Amino acid sequence: MLDLVKFEFKKLLARRTSQMVSAGIMALLCVIMALNVVQTKTSSSTGEILGGTAAIAQQKARAEAHEGVLTVERVQEEVAAYRALAFSKVDPAQVEGLSAEAAYAVMKEAYDEDEFRAIYDTYYSYLLSPWIAGSMEQYQVAAQLGDEDVAGFYGAVADSLQRALDDGMGGTWAYSDAERAYWTEKQAAVGEPLSYGYAGGWGDVLACLGFLSFAMVAVCVVLTPVFAGEYQDRTDAVLLAARYGRSKLVAAKIVASLLFATAYYALATAVIVGVTLAFFGAEGGDLPVQVLALGIPYDLTMAEAAWTAIGLGYLMTLGLAALTLLLSSKLRSQLAIFAVCAALVFLPGMIPSGGSGAILHALYLFPINALNDQVLYNSLVSYPLGPLVIDLVGLLAILYAVVLAVCAPLAARAFRRHQVM
Repeated sequence: MLDLVKFEFKKLLARRTSQMVSAGIMALLCVIMALNVVQTKTSSSTGEILGGTAAIAQQKARAEAHEGVLTVERVQEEVAAYRALAFSKVDPAQVEGLSAEAAYAVMKEAYDEDEFRAIYDTYYSYLLSPWIAGSMEQYQVAAQLGDEDVAGFYGAVADSLQRALDDGMGGTWAYSDAERAYWTEKQAAVGEPLSYGYAGGWGDVLACLGFLSFAMVAVCVVLTPVFAGEYQDRTDAVLLAARYGRSKLVAAKIVASLLFATAYYALATAVIVGVTLAFFGAEGGDLPVQVLALGIPYDLTMAEAAWTAIGLGYLMTLGLAALTLLLSSKLRSQLAIFAVCAALVFLPGMIPSGGSGAILHALYLFPINALNDQVLYNSLVSYPLGPLVIDLVGLLAILYAVVLAVCAPLAARAFRRHQVM
């Protein structure tokens, strides 16, 4: 059996098309990740635009300047310091009640460039985010906060989740009582106090995982001819007539295909994770995922969030591999098989939702959307089944595990029962 698996694995790699697509997409991933580093931009404290490793170093220095545990006492001190900074030349009453644009104009006129950049430090935007509603500027929020308000920092974080549930994904989804209870309990389970610091490498890993969709397409291309190629080459009659043609050989094809999918996905993951952590740094993996956004209702560290998403991507890859094998066992046209698989991977990313939450929930189940970090952990996507609620992470795991468990055996069965023409 092992020899048959080795033979089928080599056979997968022997095809010229497989070699070109596999190497080409891996090279593309390397280029994309290199550009991801080179095109990183930020501004220095003097307003100079930095790029590449200099920008990364600047982002790291900014985050490390504020690292530490966000106790209520510390948050109170930080907000007080921000108020002193933001209102050293402007009275808070001057920006209260104004539109964001009008408030911006007042602050811009009152402060020089260096002072204005300090007021717009992203850390303070992060810290004040539980109270920010609509298009309010962060200094407008600070102008309205009293010491008692800031003392309720973690209560404000919980309240922001309730506002998000009331908003219903921009008014496109009405959360059921079961869903509201699910997300409320999930958010309540997040440990307090939170910690803040630099986790740029792990954050960038999460942001780049959508590129694994290219690896999934490569897997589909390589596996397309596993059975369909035998039909086109008219070797199916010989194989099925052989002693182990309907048993061990078919099993070897399935195992070799899944091994290839595993190896290629692991290599693509190594490129994305390796390049990112090498340049952005691997520190901060033990920080809570809330360093990305305070309202994330998952009790995970940054590293756990990244590896969970990578694990989901692996399940998707295996599920698509099994589906490709099933199509290959049923269809003779390799082009049709590839077209179906490529459409499943990329097309959902181009379909407009039309403002429908139900359509969004369906589109989020496809790789190009599901591996978006803003969707997976931030968007409060859940699927109610009566009193039972499953979040997007859980449903993705279940869905693609079922696709794998169903399609792989069906592919083997279809080839075994194939009627030779």
